[in-house]
Amino acid sequence: MEITHIPAGSRSGEEIESVLAEVLDFDTLINRASGLGSDFDPRADEVRRELLFPTQYLSNQTWIGRRGGVIVAKGIAYLALQDNLDVADVWCSVHPELRGQGLGSELLAEMETNLAAQGRTQLTSYCEIPSSARDADLRGAHLAADSGAGSLPVNQPDVAFLIRHGFAFKQLERCSVANSATAARLPAVDLDAGYAIETWDGPTPEHRLDAVALLHQRMSTDTPGAEEFGEEEAWDAARVRALDAKRTTDRELVSTALVLKGEAAAGFTEVAHFDERPEVGWQGSTLVTREHRGHGLGAALKIANHVALGERTGVKRIYTWNAVENSWMLLINDRAGFATWAWVGLWKKRLA
Repeated sequence: MEITHIPAGSRSGEEIESVLAEVLDFDTLINRASGLGSDFDPRADEVRRELLFPTQYLSNQTWIGRRGGVIVAKGIAYLALQDNLDVADVWCSVHPELRGQGLGSELLAEMETNLAAQGRTQLTSYCEIPSSARDADLRGAHLAADSGAGSLPVNQPDVAFLIRHGFAFKQLERCSVANSATAARLPAVDLDAGYAIETWDGPTPEHRLDAVALLHQRMSTDTPGAEEFGEEEAWDAARVRALDAKRTTDRELVSTALVLKGEAAAGFTEVAHFDERPEVGWQGSTLVTREHRGHGLGAALKIANHVALGERTGVKRIYTWNAVENSWMLLINDRAGFATWAWVGLWKKRLA
């Protein structure tokens, strides 16, 4: 197999456009084989960005494996550029008809060699399994997550691959989906005295930049298992502006709900949607800070944001992910109308 390594921004726009359709077709094939559904199909803008445009905070590196000139395998690594400088978030895939021939192992070995040479010796990865696939193998052998909550069937191909290549299964997440119209029929959550929720679409209002920066930083410390997957991130107003600018460039519209106590940030939730697929929303960050938990703010935030989405956008379905040990947030999701769609394993590996 011939492997080509493409760090984001290392090739001209013309070169990337010449392979974009082929890469997009391959990624679509991989998703359809996963059973996750067409909502998870890749978007052309997303694939183009990953190949072309690093930012000052994040870069991507792509590896494309070919046989006879045809793409048979692909890997990608996401690299933070301001913190967690020894970490790479990696994922690789192989053509469904060519699995079991060592192509994934060959590709991952090349990725690990390249990443280790860059000082990226802490690898994180994930696998996503439709709920129906996990439910069909409940009696088979399962591997428990190191978090102590949840397990995955070891005979699932992605699980078996990660085990075989030395990754440790650290945490299980539940992927859930909700009809955004459901929230409009749910009873509003009465907020405790002193709390108020604001919602907006698009870039963060100037007077809320510091609040949103604080909450993004707390996402790296206050979520279940945060200590397993990297160090505390440094966020300020400039980083929020940069994220908003990137989202605008990517034609990503984000709907945000922010809860405050007075002027103090207590929590937020974000849902992204794209004009390529306007009916689908993707839950981004959701957090209630430790000191403000126990007031029903998580449910209030999600319901408020879903109501706003229904009123101001064409979003029909929203997907979200939560650690299974985060039982409180799962109850909040259930209250907001979410149902299980898939299970996601989070994995780690240290390179020698």
